[in-house]
Amino acid sequence: MPRIARDVVFVDGVRTPFGKAGPNGLYAETRADDMIVSVIRELLRRNTALPPQRIGDVAIAATTQTGDQGLTIGRSAAVLAGLPKSVPGTPSTGCARAR
Repeated sequence: MPRIARDVVFVDGVRTPFGKAGPNGLYAETRADDMIVSVIRELLRRNTALPPQRIGDVAIAATTQTGDQGLTIGRSAAVLAGLPKSVPGTPSTGCARAR
C-alpha cells in the first residue's frame, strides 16, 4: 500500500512537571494518565480555535507505565480528557516517536 503524504501541524505542547522518583517522591501517588488528562485539557483550554475533532493524534511519550495505565496511555487519556472517540491515541513508545 503506497504511503500518502499528510500535512502535520504541531499546535502546542505542554510538559508535565517532574520530581524525585520513588515511594517518597513528589508524584508517587499520582497516576501518569491523570497527569496527561490535565495536560490535554490545558491544551484544549489554551487553543479554543482548534476544534477537538480536528485533532489527528494524541502522542504521549511515557516510559514504564504499568497495569491499566500501560501501553494505551495516549488513548485512555484522550478519552478521559473528553476528546471525541474519533481521535486516536498513540501507544507509548518509550519516549521515542517514529513513524
